[in-house]
Amino acid sequence: MKKQNSFDFSMFAVRLIIGSIFTIYGAQKLFGMFGGVGIESTSKIVEALGVPNPYIFAIIWAGVEFIGGIFLVLGIFARWAAFCIVIMICVNFFGISLNYGFYGVNTNVEYSLLVIASCIPLVLLGGGRWSVWDF
Repeated sequence: MKKQNSFDFSMFAVRLIIGSIFTIYGAQKLFGMFGGVGIESTSKIVEALGVPNPYIFAIIWAGVEFIGGIFLVLGIFARWAAFCIVIMICVNFFGISLNYGFYGVNTNVEYSLLVIASCIPLVLLGGGRWSVWDF
């Protein structure tokens, strides 16, 4: 396999996997699909964290996951979608996860680091030739 084809396949695989995961997470938070809680319960979770305007923040949080995930899968603005996901995960990482310690049972620190590491190549290199529309 040629180097360019390997690169494009790799970017497609990362986009497909990360994008699918975040599309499902966003659908859970926004619409209650796939066993999710919906936007009302998501806003209550955000409110319990002490975030001001929890409903608006919950919509932004779930929207970044849902729309960003769809954009990654399709390769539409893949760099920007991955960047928004990295920012969201960093807020989660520094604002929530680290409060429970790096090696705690339910801290999601490892998950956050894996998502960031997976999205960095997309941010820096783009989604590859198999993208619908990427800059």
